[in-house]
Amino acid sequence: MRNEKISLLILVFASLVFGCEQKTEPKKSEFKVAQDYSEFTTKMENNDTLNIGVVLSMCMWSEYDQLQITKSNDSVFLQLKEKRVMDDERAHFDKVVYELKNDSLNLEKMMTDFDINYQKEISSPFFVIINPKEKDTVLLRTTGLGNRGFNIERYQRIMFELYPKEMEKYRIEYIIPLPEPIEIKETEME
Repeated sequence: MRNEKISLLILVFASLVFGCEQKTEPKKSEFKVAQDYSEFTTKMENNDTLNIGVVLSMCMWSEYDQLQITKSNDSVFLQLKEKRVMDDERAHFDKVVYELKNDSLNLEKMMTDFDINYQKEISSPFFVIINPKEKDTVLLRTTGLGNRGFNIERYQRIMFELYPKEMEKYRIEYIIPLPEPIEIKETEME
């Protein structure tokens, strides 16, 4: 009888100890899209996500990319979730590690070159940056057609660096090669 009481007491005590464990809340990320978007590789914490819409449309050309940047196991990954060109099928690319060797050829550097205060409605956004855990959205706009063309080319070079095979297929399919130069013969005037 005494052993039963001790066993029952141990069982009750064990139930209280193990059943009342403190549940710890996961650490809330300090990453804030409005202030940290251009330093995402260093400011993002594990399990953070950043969604970036890239509007590559210009004049009669319609193109849009949807990027997702995530941090996991202290590594930053980028995935081109969706590429829409004109009215063709949407393309989806695999997740890749975001490691670019050329300092001038990266998204963070590109984003810092935009004037975040330039918000004229006549200029469509180039980057639409959203952290799904926040309500903030950052719009980065180009300042004219020349600036837009320059940024489209810059962005495409970054994507070629990250997705060489996929972007080569895109280039062959959509980008018209430049014509061969025309040879001009000089003639003497009489």
